[in-house]
Amino acid sequence: MKSRLPANDSRHRRGFILVAVLILIMLASMVAISLLFRLKAEDTAAAAGAGAEQAWAAAMSGVQEAMRVGAAAKPGSTDWRNLPRAFRDRPVCDDGSDRWFFTVYSPPDSDALAELRFGLTDEAAKLNLNAAHTTNFTGYQRLTVQHIAALRDFLDFDDFVRPEGAEQEYYSALPQPYAVRNRPLDTLEEILLIRGFTPSLLYGEDANMNWRLDPNENDGDERPPADNNDGRLDLGLQPLLTVSSYDPNLDNDGVPRTDLNNSADRLPHVELPPALTNFTAALRTNKFQLGHAADLLEAKLKIKDAAGKEVEISSGIGKEELPVALDLFTTSARERTEGLVNINTASVEVLASVPGIDEPLAERILSTRRSISPERRTTIAWLYQEAVVDAALFKRIAPFLCARSYQYSFRVVGFGLPSGRFRVLDVVIDVAPDEPVITYLRDLTRLGLPFKLEPEASPAQGTAKSGIRNPKSEVRQVQMKRFRGACLGRNGNFRCVDSARGVRPSSFFLLHSALSHDA
Repeated sequence: MKSRLPANDSRHRRGFILVAVLILIMLASMVAISLLFRLKAEDTAAAAGAGAEQAWAAAMSGVQEAMRVGAAAKPGSTDWRNLPRAFRDRPVCDDGSDRWFFTVYSPPDSDALAELRFGLTDEAAKLNLNAAHTTNFTGYQRLTVQHIAALRDFLDFDDFVRPEGAEQEYYSALPQPYAVRNRPLDTLEEILLIRGFTPSLLYGEDANMNWRLDPNENDGDERPPADNNDGRLDLGLQPLLTVSSYDPNLDNDGVPRTDLNNSADRLPHVELPPALTNFTAALRTNKFQLGHAADLLEAKLKIKDAAGKEVEISSGIGKEELPVALDLFTTSARERTEGLVNINTASVEVLASVPGIDEPLAERILSTRRSISPERRTTIAWLYQEAVVDAALFKRIAPFLCARSYQYSFRVVGFGLPSGRFRVLDVVIDVAPDEPVITYLRDLTRLGLPFKLEPEASPAQGTAKSGIRNPKSEVRQVQMKRFRGACLGRNGNFRCVDSARGVRPSSFFLLHSALSHDA
């Protein structure tokens, strides 16, 4: 006879099994929920990452467009300084969920009413720290004698301390010591390593670096940063200084100039005034050296003829011939000259830092250049042709000046709507080489949007809000080229400055077609 379990034990066993099943179901549900959560999180992260990459690609499309415009700019032309049809709210693509755009912008001119300028900034319109001398800074009221001395000590190649300066001994005594450079700066931000240079001195009231006057930048001492509550944005020294400018020793057609001081250098294959040809031959025969091509202006030379008699010959270079002489000739074998100031784009304050130019003359230069055509501004000769300066002063200031732009700085924001994803980049490009390059790249996305993302429709852009495409606004998807020089310093070493992601281009980026607007 089989034994039977008590009724209570049977119920307890069935209850235990039910509880175990419920626990297993709960555990399985938790695992399933966890997997679903992880899948959702990965999907969200992937979508956010894709959006960030797309915003980066849109911003890089703006960089490419800036390179195209800068490389196509003609000497004397300044249209690229404010070119909204090329740089403002340019459509890149529509990926089905977002419409992507880029905007290239620069700080406004000091006398402009607009908050921003949709264009490029000429680095040759600034004073190059690496090429400047102490006398260049005397007109900058923000800089004290101590600032200038410390700057010169930081850049020079020796360890001798100037009066009021600072060398390695000072920097070694800091709570966090570091080595003095004793060589040129790679980026402008490195000036903050120099004794006495602060962010407020470099950036002024623009704490978030958006080049716009925000409420907290115009309220006195109520909220940081400190400001003077005058209704104008003080941008500090940043618009006045650079480390990137140079002018190649080529004529306006890209041909190496003829060195007047080198007898082995042949004269240009163009028709020259006979007087100039004879003058050049006399210079070389008698081994006279010129300091600059401007010295040809109204020049006279006393030499002895074949009979031993002293004669005077003229260069034949006057007002009409001066532009050609400045374009075709040089007195240096160097491939480029750093730190020349562009007479067509520099501000009064920068022009007044040039030896031989004071503030009234700088004002007169600005007034005159507004009234002459770009064709007349292709060389610095217009300063003499327009009677802004006389021959003697022209020869004195010419070695410090140029009339061309090759290095440009700007900010670019790539953004998508309606998602609002964006990337903001601070960029410097160099279009002097055969293939334009990025020489500086900094990610400023963490500082926030510089302006509202509300692109408006325009004939040059297509109708961005309506989604109607302009046939000229097609987008090409082009295989990404590794940008030579991206985040590079002057010496070519990789320098990614304050970037959350470095320079890590994806395999492809969206390049806005050069045909997307009327050239």
